[in-house]
Amino acid sequence: MPGRWDTSTKRLIGENPAHFIQWLLPGATLIKEAVSRPLNLNNREIEADNLFEILLNGHLCSAHFELQTSRDDTMARRMWEYNALATFSYNRPTYSCVIYLKKCRTTEPFYTWTFPNGEVIHRFSFKVVELWKISPEAIKQTGLAGLFPLMVLAQDGKQPTVVEEIIGSVRASGEPSAPELLSLTYILASLVFEKEADRLWLKRRFGMLRDVLRDTWAYQEIMQEGREEGLQLGIQEGRQEGLQEGRQEGLQEGLQQRLKDQRQILMTIMQAHFPDLISLAKKQINEVQDPDILQHIVLQLLVAQSGEQAQQVLLAVGSSSTMKRRKKQK
Repeated sequence: MPGRWDTSTKRLIGENPAHFIQWLLPGATLIKEAVSRPLNLNNREIEADNLFEILLNGHLCSAHFELQTSRDDTMARRMWEYNALATFSYNRPTYSCVIYLKKCRTTEPFYTWTFPNGEVIHRFSFKVVELWKISPEAIKQTGLAGLFPLMVLAQDGKQPTVVEEIIGSVRASGEPSAPELLSLTYILASLVFEKEADRLWLKRRFGMLRDVLRDTWAYQEIMQEGREEGLQLGIQEGRQEGLQEGRQEGLQEGLQQRLKDQRQILMTIMQAHFPDLISLAKKQINEVQDPDILQHIVLQLLVAQSGEQAQQVLLAVGSSSTMKRRKKQK
């Protein structure tokens, strides 16, 4: 599950792990995220999405959540393998659950291994959650704000009325993590909304919340990642060379990386919210060689309320670049 799905859903559980524990294991209490240990058996390592230390009926246990967006015919075996490794590594019983975020063919909630004589020598059970079979109202009725962003992935959840319900419920919850939950709702909705009208509405609706979202991890990550990584690359490579020429080459590579990252961010915005203007965007941004100008364009597109406004931003790119060059010449 690469990219934004992976990052956002892991972050969602990380914001309120106690809420996921309450939802999937009633009566259990979250202690903390499990301390990292090498999970290996015969030199084989398996990476988990989320593993937590919990207390249930006076017993210390572990809870493991796996997040999945597509069919995986090896899922049952993977769940069994990780459960066995976690159980041995932490010396405590481990509860495993796979949460399917998008509709697909899911695995059976058990894994069996049969000996050649027909005798079952391993049988392992785990929980399977299929979000598209759960109503948004059922998730809301849990009263667990950390789950509310999942409503947009629930049955008939990808619609503006559900997003409005999430926004209102999250803000009314008083959770300290409310801004992050709203930011995650925006990301998840942008990944599942298919109609152009819904996407434009989503853009406008969360544009009204930009002051709330500005300091969240998602906003900061999108706006700063390209710039920081590009600049750092240039500085590091320049230092490694140890010579002025090397530093200049490194900074130039950093500049090119910043340009590449800003263009990628801009095209992601266009694909999600203004797909009809993609050809114009490609033509305009290819003329820009200054990452600061591109970043300014990205910020303008983020607050654009319509396709017409986005088009005006793109058509103004040429004049912005000319003004920047004139300033440098002076």
